[in-house]
Amino acid sequence: MSTFTNKTGLQILEIVSGMKVNYGKNNLSKIVWHETKGFSIYQAKDLVSQLIERGYLKEMNVGLSFAIIVIALTDKGKEAIKNKEEIQLDFQRFYNDSFKQATDIGIVDKDIIEEYYNVKKELIELSKREEELKDTIKLAMTEKHADIIHNELMDLYLKKSERVTYPKEKIERFVPQNLLEKIRTVNEITILTTKLKDNKGDKIGLS
Repeated sequence: MSTFTNKTGLQILEIVSGMKVNYGKNNLSKIVWHETKGFSIYQAKDLVSQLIERGYLKEMNVGLSFAIIVIALTDKGKEAIKNKEEIQLDFQRFYNDSFKQATDIGIVDKDIIEEYYNVKKELIELSKREEELKDTIKLAMTEKHADIIHNELMDLYLKKSERVTYPKEKIERFVPQNLLEKIRTVNEITILTTKLKDNKGDKIGLS
C-alpha cells in the first residue's frame, strides 16, 4: 500500500535538487520510484506532473535540432526546499477507480511504451540528419578530391569500393536444389516492427 504524506512533494523536490543532470519525466519518475519505494512509477509520474502544474518544477527544452524535454527546479521549488515547505498534492486520485496502474492497462507498462516512442522518434530525426550531414561531407570531399579529413573531433575517410551481392531469387533459380539443401541454414528470429504516429494518428516513421 502506498504511503503519501505532507512531505512527499518536498521529498521529490529534494531528489531533483540532488541530481547532477536533469532527466525527462519518464526517467525522473523511475528515479523517484527507486529512491522512495513508497509508490509506483505511474504514481511518481503523476506527482511530478502535479509539481509542474503548481510551479515547483518546470519542463525545459535542451535539444538542438529536435526537442529534448527535461525537468528542473523552479525558483519556487528551490524556495520550497529551503523553507521545508509542505506542498499540497492530490493523493486521493490514486484511490479512485479511474486511476489505473500502467501495468493494468495493457501487456507492456505504459511508461515503457511512452519512453520507447520518444526514443524512436528522436532516433528517426537523428538518423535523417546524420544522412544529410554525411551526404554533404561526401560531396564536399569528392569535389575537393580529399580522401581524409583530420580535426580535433574526428577522422573522416572517404573510400570507394565495390560490393558483390548474390540476389536470393537468382541463387534459388540457378543453383541446383541439392546444393541449396546443403548450404541453407534456417534461424528463427523475433522482429519488432514499429510504426510511430503523431498526435493526429498519422504515421511518421517505420522501423
